[in-house]
Amino acid sequence: MKKIIYILSALFVLAACDSYFDIDFQDQANLEEIFSKKNTTESYLAHLYSYLPHDEDTHKGAGYVIPRSDEGLFGFLGYGPFNKLRSGDYSTAASGDVVEYNKWKTYYVGIRQCTIFMDYVDLDKEDTQQVRNAMKAEARFLRAFYYFCLFRQYGPVIIWGDQLAPEDAEGDKLDRNTVDENVNFIVTELDKAYADLPSSITEIGANESWTGRATKGAALALKSRVLTYAASPLYNGQDGGGRLSQIFAAKTNLDGNRIFPAYDAGKWDDAADAAKAIIDLNSYSLCAPTSGDTDIQKAASAYQNVFFEPWNPETIWGWWNLGVGHTDGGFSTWIGATGSYIYCCAPDFPEVTTSYRPLQAYTPSLKMVDAYPMEASGRYPVLGYEKSGRLNDLSRPIVDPASGYNPGNTGTAADWEDNYEQPVDADWAPAFKAHKSTVGRDARYYSSLVPNGFYWPSNKINKRWTSYQNSSATVPVEKFESAALNWVGYACRRWYKANTAFATGADFTGATRCVYPAFRLAEVYLNYAEACNEKTVRDVDEAVKYLDMVRARSGLNGIREAYPEINFSNAEGSTTIAGITKTNKEWLRWLILQERWCEFGMEAMRHYDMCRWLRAEDEYPSKPWTLNMASTTYEGVYERVSDLMPMDDADFHYRDYFYPIISTQLAEMVNFTQSPGWE
Repeated sequence: MKKIIYILSALFVLAACDSYFDIDFQDQANLEEIFSKKNTTESYLAHLYSYLPHDEDTHKGAGYVIPRSDEGLFGFLGYGPFNKLRSGDYSTAASGDVVEYNKWKTYYVGIRQCTIFMDYVDLDKEDTQQVRNAMKAEARFLRAFYYFCLFRQYGPVIIWGDQLAPEDAEGDKLDRNTVDENVNFIVTELDKAYADLPSSITEIGANESWTGRATKGAALALKSRVLTYAASPLYNGQDGGGRLSQIFAAKTNLDGNRIFPAYDAGKWDDAADAAKAIIDLNSYSLCAPTSGDTDIQKAASAYQNVFFEPWNPETIWGWWNLGVGHTDGGFSTWIGATGSYIYCCAPDFPEVTTSYRPLQAYTPSLKMVDAYPMEASGRYPVLGYEKSGRLNDLSRPIVDPASGYNPGNTGTAADWEDNYEQPVDADWAPAFKAHKSTVGRDARYYSSLVPNGFYWPSNKINKRWTSYQNSSATVPVEKFESAALNWVGYACRRWYKANTAFATGADFTGATRCVYPAFRLAEVYLNYAEACNEKTVRDVDEAVKYLDMVRARSGLNGIREAYPEINFSNAEGSTTIAGITKTNKEWLRWLILQERWCEFGMEAMRHYDMCRWLRAEDEYPSKPWTLNMASTTYEGVYERVSDLMPMDDADFHYRDYFYPIISTQLAEMVNFTQSPGWE
């Protein structure tokens, strides 16, 4: 096993406390013994990485925000938290279906362990001073990262600094630090870590077994993300004096300080500088194609290499997906052994004879399907949806007529393209009849999902993925009725490498050997583009340049060529497309966020983007729209319906921007300021 940082040792149980803010007088002799030796010091360092959030785990990891957002649905209806999260049916109770996503104490325990390591690592005299400094910087980086994980989930939290806990850590005296105090602490810690972190782990004599340890690039990438969040409306003055500004501005802590700040446009300047610092390193590059005969095949190869080429030049920091183990209800078999990547993707074809049964439980939403741009025009085809009250009606998309998109909703032969040849990962497949909505999309569309009726991208299966009542090709009717499969009508293949054969257990476990790119260069480019559009002196040319670099990798033309009617340089001028009017600055903002959605689809980014821009209240509410999987014909399946999947309507209110502080924490911290809307 190449990655050793997931080793957990009972050696470190002694450092835990009953309450994470209790002052714990360590067994100093034992700690001194641990840190006196190189191997046990390195094992302790490995343990610090065990608190990583696993954004790739949609079941019980931090990836729960994927189906919680509007980009995915979870079809395994026997697992209730996703329905409750999407519908807002959860509370501050210390028990229930969603309490497992309360990671407050987990991250504070990780923070505590990092501080202990920093306090004792200099006792390791078997390593050089350079190595000790680098290891201490790793712990500092990880501590900052765990604070950020708290910050993005709960808002501003308690900052302990270099203490294990505040000296006066009495529960009734604890409250949040302000947003600015949180951000300033994290950024300062990252600057300190940067000074001693290596540019690559070989600089400190580490070999391949330690690949994935923090580097200077990781510190800068996290700094870029933190400052991008800090500049965004949720953390920076909310909505310009509107309803949320008034609610958030009223929040003060026990010291009488305003928790959420007033708007400061200069924070976008800081975000731009942080992103540009990584770009100027010239240490990373977007993945390039390694295969393909056509332009779209080359673009697909480049995009897929982000996931399927471990430690590629685009990955700044990440971790091996080793299969996140769970032991409840038998999940250890089909999640722990195969990894969240695979159970999310593959259909249960009859050819699969292993006991590992892929359930296709996680699927892209119809909104995710609609988001991807058109290859030829480079335009994003759907600008929004008509509303039924607060709910987005996904059967009534607002289509950009200049995009070239055909939603195929006329119920006539014009909705279909005969003799369609699948453009990516299926050169071996014969032509077939395809729905017009699936034709002409960009490379990421075909690399991320498989539409109903397409061939599954494996010539070892050599079968069309058709899923509807009476379909003889793959999914039998009885499985559809059991609710343990794909309800939406599109399969997720974001983490499926073409021609992977799922016939044996070894096929599954081997397929999980990929690196999750927690931070990658494409995000930095789009952080920079976003900040350049928003900062005090807009730099539209820079914003467009780096937006276009990400688009070009996916085979798309430049944004000015795609949208010639928008004068992006004229910020306050306005443009109307398909009846929607925005200022040109707002259009560029929307296009950057849309590009982020497509580029990072199903990477646990969409939810935080929609929250930090205060768009989730408008974007999320919807019925559980699917294709008509109850149809008895292939043609009928492409009707969009909202009454098939037995889930509650998705909803979102301002309280949902932050996860609540659970009652067990509030019992310890009786005067702690609850998340807005959860009082």
